[in-house]
Amino acid sequence: MKSAARSAYQIDGIRISSYLSKLPMIGRESRASVTRMAPDEIVPVLKAAQVEFVLVGAHGLAGWMEEPRATQDVDFLIRQRDKTKAAQALQAKFKGLEIEKHPDVWRFAKDGKYLIVLILDRSPLHKRVVKEFVEAKVGRQTIRVPKLEAALAMKSAAMTGHYRNNRKKLQDAVDFMGLVERNEKIDLELLTELGELVFAGGGRQAVGYVADVRAGRRLEI
Repeated sequence: MKSAARSAYQIDGIRISSYLSKLPMIGRESRASVTRMAPDEIVPVLKAAQVEFVLVGAHGLAGWMEEPRATQDVDFLIRQRDKTKAAQALQAKFKGLEIEKHPDVWRFAKDGKYLIVLILDRSPLHKRVVKEFVEAKVGRQTIRVPKLEAALAMKSAAMTGHYRNNRKKLQDAVDFMGLVERNEKIDLELLTELGELVFAGGGRQAVGYVADVRAGRRLEI
């Protein structure tokens, strides 16, 4: 459910994250060879296909962060029922995209690089996050992004998930810390509720991480 009135989301975060993401990596690629994409290129395609989505990942969280960061791909959380029409619309618009299908996520790549990721709302947390959003006006587009507490719950789940490699878990922890440090007002009751959707005790763990960040303690993940 949207709650734009209580949102402290900064729309410049998406713009900054998009700009950083499309810069060439020093020593590895030229500006001409950069194939990374930004949300404003993809959002109109999904909207035209009538796909409901929440922008997640580094772009979606950028407005909650003091220091938005770059990322290689653009992540969207969508309903399972929309996966086929979303994929068809993306492949029709962006030629040469190769699709990689998994039960929980569909990834789209070009030249060996993941550019777009569709996360399907299969898990209890993701089913809830599609309802826990705020709206951000970016240019002419209105984009749904996760509420702060939903963003924290997803990061807490990612940085402790057995499926995640250690390097990415450390990045998730950095993102979690950035979310907490940037935002004084966090609904700990809602965060507990969302965290419990991941596993029993997950809400308590997420709230504990918030306390650790605020106390300057190292996150034990």
